[in-house]
Amino acid sequence: MFDTSKDYKREELHIAIHAFENSKWARIRSHAYMLVLLPILLPVHLSLLLWFTIARSSSFSLGYSYLKLYFFVYYYFGGVKRINTFPTPQSPPTKPTIFFTTKNYALLPCFLTTLFSYPVALPFSQYLKKLPINFFFPFVRFHSLITLLGYDDQPLAESLPLIQENLKNNIPTVVYINPDIVTPTLNEALPIYKDILSLLDTSIECYFLACKGLDMIHAGSILLPSLVSIHCKSADDLFEGADAALNPEFEKYSRLTTFFNYQNFKLV
Repeated sequence: MFDTSKDYKREELHIAIHAFENSKWARIRSHAYMLVLLPILLPVHLSLLLWFTIARSSSFSLGYSYLKLYFFVYYYFGGVKRINTFPTPQSPPTKPTIFFTTKNYALLPCFLTTLFSYPVALPFSQYLKKLPINFFFPFVRFHSLITLLGYDDQPLAESLPLIQENLKNNIPTVVYINPDIVTPTLNEALPIYKDILSLLDTSIECYFLACKGLDMIHAGSILLPSLVSIHCKSADDLFEGADAALNPEFEKYSRLTTFFNYQNFKLV
């Protein structure tokens, strides 16, 4: 019997590579269009960097709003069209809340800022501090401003104290369910932290957030945007009836695998 899934993966990868190559110059033009905003962006950015250095505690709201607006514009010019199939809750949570998602894109925390109408603590990688404000202006970077996104992206066991502190302070928090970047396009199996289910406490509001198509956004441009479908589902809805299964834990991991568009999972 032939394994058609591997053939399908190879074909999907071939299509993705072809799409990236075809849109290369369109993406460069999109970065060039953003240069129009540079006379406004540059002084604002440098002023916020200075203010954040002087008065860290009082600059959060202003700095976070700036990052949210910047990345909204960045993804607009980058050719990303968001489709809110099942959107994230638009009202600030009234109880401790976790949004579980997969790490499937290097700039994921930057994209996630555009999904919420309120501040959410996001796990960010340190290398994002080196992210330039424009492709053609690489010597002005985000530096310490990027820390306003949330908390340092570490393995789940190391991040738990920070996550718990955020929940205690009623700060909605995004938590990765996998350690390294994986995508349904390139990977069949979804690595899942075996401790994830232990965070599903009845006193905590839990959601699962899938940004489907995010790994293909570099195939888009401002004129022909890539589509990213947002699927946000509560843990109660996703796991409804799972406790009645013969193996409830396996059933929940299987549902996570399907929700994020993978074929199977492995615990890490």
